Amino acid sequence: MRNWKVSEKISEDFILQLLSNRGISLPEEAASFLNPAYEQLHDPFLFRDMQKAVDRVKISRDQNQTVFVYGDYDADGVTSSVLLVETLRQCGITNVQAYIPHREKEGYGLNTAALDYIASQGTALLITVDCGTSAVAEVAYARAKGMDVIICDHHEEPPALPRDVAAFLNPHLSGETYPFMGLAAAGVVFKFIQALWKSCGLPAGQEKWFLDLVAIATVADMMPLVGENRVFVAFGLKVLNKTKRPGLQSLLSGAQIDPQSLGTYEIGFVIAPRLNAAGRIDHANTAYELLETHDPARAAELAQSLNRTNKERQSETLAITREAEEQAKAQLPAKVLVAQGEDWPVGVVGLVSGRITEQFFRPTLVVTKSEKGLVGSGRSIPGFNITQALAESAEYLERFGGHEGACGFTLKSEESLAPFVAKLNAIADARLSDADLVKTLAIDMELSMSQINWELIGLLKKLEPHGMGNPVPKFVSYGARVADVFLMGKDGQHMRIKLDQSGVLHQAVAFGFGQYFHGTLNQGDLIDVVYTIGVNEWNGRRDIQLKIVDIKHLCHPNEQ
Repeated sequence: MRNWKVSEKISEDFILQLLSNRGISLPEEAASFLNPAYEQLHDPFLFRDMQKAVDRVKISRDQNQTVFVYGDYDADGVTSSVLLVETLRQCGITNVQAYIPHREKEGYGLNTAALDYIASQGTALLITVDCGTSAVAEVAYARAKGMDVIICDHHEEPPALPRDVAAFLNPHLSGETYPFMGLAAAGVVFKFIQALWKSCGLPAGQEKWFLDLVAIATVADMMPLVGENRVFVAFGLKVLNKTKRPGLQSLLSGAQIDPQSLGTYEIGFVIAPRLNAAGRIDHANTAYELLETHDPARAAELAQSLNRTNKERQSETLAITREAEEQAKAQLPAKVLVAQGEDWPVGVVGLVSGRITEQFFRPTLVVTKSEKGLVGSGRSIPGFNITQALAESAEYLERFGGHEGACGFTLKSEESLAPFVAKLNAIADARLSDADLVKTLAIDMELSMSQINWELIGLLKKLEPHGMGNPVPKFVSYGARVADVFLMGKDGQHMRIKLDQSGVLHQAVAFGFGQYFHGTLNQGDLIDVVYTIGVNEWNGRRDIQLKIVDIKHLCHPNEQ
């Protein structure tokens, strides 16, 4: 059962109320939010090391040096790698390559074996993207090998930072002067691109064509769609609608997605999972090549491969989630849940952790064995900074990193697991109350069915694109009557409901509700219902459709 919390009424104006619910109250903030413009982006040179980074790249260009971009195996890391390699080539650097580690064999971030290979190629400059902030020993190793290092990252600042770097671009660093901290790694890279574009004298405005990949990374990495990110995604969607990348064209075609109707949902649930699947199951180089290739035939092959890999990932995730659920249930009422498998693929433990966290609403770690030893991934809930908790338990960890709500780590030994979990639970006991472990459903406002019309749909469009930090608005209607109800989908797991309030009827769909309300929700029943408002397009028709988020079943009229 979820608690429902309706936002305090601040304004009679529909849009102003929704903006207030999202922390936007000043007129200039509202104007920027409702009208995202490229000119709203900050000067990239507000990064304190940006000039150093640009100057070092120019040295590589002028001296014809070899440059390596070292990425990560998720969608943010892969897109960041493609973005920077393509830009460096445009700036005149001909000897530039990307290196993306194998998730299971090498793990996250820099490693000495990879650095040995990169150094053997005569590399003078190493640029990390979506990693590097915590790589103290590895950066020192790279420096000893004669490479200069630029770090482009967005992960939280650890207790110790790499030293002797040519430039450090990360908005989370202490003393950093850049005004927006919510960037994905691809967002940081795009700021670098803006600076390089201007400094290298490239055609003004042409860098906007890179925003398709920045938008994908921003949504995939679940960054807040506010500030610069809102601009990135709003313009990135426009680029995606007419993308010139054969790989993205093939990926969308294979998923039967019309580029003209593409939004953040399609990025988050169609594009990103396929790009991520490469690094989770096999090697992220497949996703990298898909985004970089100019050959339509090769792009089609790679897109088909990613589709197959994604299906395999879905199957593995489902099977492992079922095992992890049983382990988690047995640990309740512990505040931190831990599931462990002997042979669970490293690439899916983060997904499983997210699903267990969603189901039980507790911080969750999922641990498996790898060539690096015991490795794990964690997800958390509001009020519990999982990466900070790892920092306080660092005596049990070989390495770790992440954000407030997600983390990755490697344990020092198998014997470290039990005391590590005990320490995390002690931290959680001190910081999380029982009330914190009850999921709260944030509702924007109450609506009557009579208020839902095409004019309202038009107003809601102004708030797009939606995502983290700007969720799709949720509304509540009290005492609606079920005018009709029937099951749909395989095994009747979904429901279609016609709602009636004071004679005003609206169609609604309730995905996944069939198993909970089959046989108990009947025609004539009264319900309180939380929903989002959208449009159902079918056979040339456009109809308003409510998507049910939650139901509180009141009673049948005969029971009153």
